[in-house]
Amino acid sequence: MKSLKPELEEQRATLLKLQSEQNVKLRELEDQMLAKISACEGSILDDDRVVEGMEILMKEGSQVEEQISHSAEVMKQVHQAVARFEPFAAVCRKMFVLLEALRELSFLYEFPAKAFMTILEHILEHESASREADEAARIGALKMALFRETAARIGRSLQVDDKLVFSILLARFYQNDETMGSAQSESSEDLIAVITGVFGEDFPWQGRALNDLNEVTESEINSTVPLLLCSAPGHDVSGRVEAMARDLGKELFSVAMGSTEGYATAESMVAMASKRGTWVMLKNVHLCIEWLRDSFVKRLQTLGSQTHKDFRIFITSEMNDRLPAALLQISDLMVAEAPTGVKASLTRFFSSLSKDRLGSSSMIHNRMYLLLGWTHAVIQERLRYVPNGWTERYEFTEADAWHGLDVIDSLVSTSGSLDESNNRTPSDPEHLPWDAIRSTLCKGVFGGRVTSEVDQRVLDELVHAVFVPASFNVDFRLVEGSTTSPTLPDGSRREDILSWIASLPTHTPPAWIGLDRSAEEEREQRVVQSVQDKVSKMQVQCESDKE
Repeated sequence: MKSLKPELEEQRATLLKLQSEQNVKLRELEDQMLAKISACEGSILDDDRVVEGMEILMKEGSQVEEQISHSAEVMKQVHQAVARFEPFAAVCRKMFVLLEALRELSFLYEFPAKAFMTILEHILEHESASREADEAARIGALKMALFRETAARIGRSLQVDDKLVFSILLARFYQNDETMGSAQSESSEDLIAVITGVFGEDFPWQGRALNDLNEVTESEINSTVPLLLCSAPGHDVSGRVEAMARDLGKELFSVAMGSTEGYATAESMVAMASKRGTWVMLKNVHLCIEWLRDSFVKRLQTLGSQTHKDFRIFITSEMNDRLPAALLQISDLMVAEAPTGVKASLTRFFSSLSKDRLGSSSMIHNRMYLLLGWTHAVIQERLRYVPNGWTERYEFTEADAWHGLDVIDSLVSTSGSLDESNNRTPSDPEHLPWDAIRSTLCKGVFGGRVTSEVDQRVLDELVHAVFVPASFNVDFRLVEGSTTSPTLPDGSRREDILSWIASLPTHTPPAWIGLDRSAEEEREQRVVQSVQDKVSKMQVQCESDKE
């Protein structure tokens, strides 16, 4: 009301004040009348002064009662106007309850009342400038803006499947239809179609996240709200913050956490930057949970009006259920899950390799790095298809690939002839220690995480099919027996490798990772079932919370 109908809100406040004053005046008149009656000696009618005073008081009382009656009539009109906003208020209540209930899905989802109020205040501020003549149209626009902004801000805090759960529940609230998204669906695309069918194709159901990091940093958080970036193990997003700081010309201090020296440095940097208006990034705070809980969260809670308005603090962490709830509540959370697919995995792997490593190594080393990157990408992608890809959800990480790089460097460097600098340079792929490389990768690098004999055989077949002398041939296909799988690039320079990766499709066909088409269909059905089960659970939770 204050934002969209300021004149009505002002009138309501004035009337409430006037009613209060009138009631006080009426009580005062009653007290005066009682006092005159009490002070009268003998018959009241025989005392002219009492009679005259009573007449005056009764006249004033009638005027006050008339004013009160008029105020009540005007207030009734105000209430009628307010009632037109009650459906919007009901939607706000539902959304607030939903945010509270999200913690049932994950320990990460801590959304206090302040989070919702920030969203509501934002859309009221922007929508108050609307010049819609029709009041119903203004309320409709306000409602849509609330749903869009909530999806954009809360969606970035959710994991992939939970984004669908949240958006389907939003669609149910918007349409007031508890059956939406419950029909039998073949794939997650069907669920997305339900969401876009209600809100439109441009609905930001995936959240305003890393691709909009500049906007989030400059417009949606402030000097007192940390941006907490949580990611899966091995997926480091600190580079995105560093790149943004460079692009915007911001001074950024980064501190790697995990040691007592890091604690003191972090506290000193935050104290200094909060006064100067510079930026601070604390990396990998999951390594110092006790320090967060016992000390640093309290320091963050002291940030207030005295903090420089340009100050920003970024905190990166792996998803860890020991993260303090207080940190999650005071932060704006952004869940950064690694993009799926062989192409995305290869891109991450080679972007983490320094130019010096790829540029100074021999072409044989580079080709072996590419084979390792492909193998690691296939291993990771098969995790999405558990139990078909692997029987268990093994914790394969980026660290495995780095270990594999060291193995390749060590074993490849033992072969070949000595150069002028007395270093061994491999020159013939046939003479590489293939058996040693395959055995180490299968038993030590990747096999160390595998507990099932079935999975070990799958891993062995994958490694033995790729790490062979024929992989240096121009027409070598990475998937044995597949005519559609990619062949390796002709060259092995850094530019050749990156160009080849860029040419791969974003979606990875199941055949490329040794699975048939039915595996993808089964996976999609599991995703759909999981989302629908969570939606049903959340619907029940929201209903019980309202009661």
